Amino acid sequence: MMEEAPTVAELRAQNEELRGRIARLEREAAEARQANEERLKLAAALENIYRGVPDLFFQLRLDGTITHYLASPTSPLYVPPEVFLDKRMQEVLPPAVGAQFVAAFREAEGPAGKARLEYMLEFDGLSEWYEARVIRIGADDLIIVVRNITEQQRDREAVLRLNAELEERVRERTAELEVAAAEHVGLQQQVIEAQRATLLALSTPLVPIARHVVAVPLVGDVDADRAGRLLEAILEGVQARRAAFVLLDVTGVPRVDEVAARALADVVRAVRLLGAEMVLTGIKPEVARVLVELGADFGGARTLPSLEHGIAHAMQSTAGAQRRSIGARP
Repeated sequence: MMEEAPTVAELRAQNEELRGRIARLEREAAEARQANEERLKLAAALENIYRGVPDLFFQLRLDGTITHYLASPTSPLYVPPEVFLDKRMQEVLPPAVGAQFVAAFREAEGPAGKARLEYMLEFDGLSEWYEARVIRIGADDLIIVVRNITEQQRDREAVLRLNAELEERVRERTAELEVAAAEHVGLQQQVIEAQRATLLALSTPLVPIARHVVAVPLVGDVDADRAGRLLEAILEGVQARRAAFVLLDVTGVPRVDEVAARALADVVRAVRLLGAEMVLTGIKPEVARVLVELGADFGGARTLPSLEHGIAHAMQSTAGAQRRSIGARP
């Protein structure tokens, strides 16, 4: 049984459908051409930009094989393109630098998808420093952006040198200050020792009043050390000046204790053993009360209310002794 031929209406419908398909394909082709042209324009623009900046751009596979690069004419390459294209980067660089890149590739394969490193290359005997940023794109490719950071590195090195120089100056200055401080402490100690010696001398002054008469005015507390110096100074003064009278004035002694009372008693006895008369002056009521309570024994030493009274007594006694000495001459 023969098929019936399509009618004119059916043929017209098929024709219209084919025309619609052709128009749609033509639109899609035009859109594809336009998109491709835009991509080419963008790629050209990016390439021009890349070539206009000093940075180097490399596209690699994950194993480090260099598949593409972009560089400005003024950016020197370590080796020519025909040497490094389709070669692994770690194989065309010095071993130490290549090992750095291998480690960066592994890091970029991780979750962060990127890595950074700094390295140095030699160009005609000069050291050039670079910073490389490794970025993973897709599952199998990497992009490396390389920038020359020699100037920054030199600036860092200059700052480090300056810091080292400053630290050395600080150490030297610190040492000088320490020496100066030690010298200052030494001088200060000498001054202190001199002041101490002067104070010690002033703490037991022995004042000549007249021939054979000396006065010892005490000021301040009398401790064991001062008591020893007091006894020594008085005995030396009595012997050197052949003193007949020693006026020990305690007006400036605010208080006495057992040590001070024993010291005064020792001085009185020692002076009497040298043949001189000891006269105590200026004993305050409160001091006298303490001496009595302590049972201090002054061996019959004369006591007078003030140093003036003591001086008057010594002068009268000395004058009387001289008169008696003159009257006793044959």
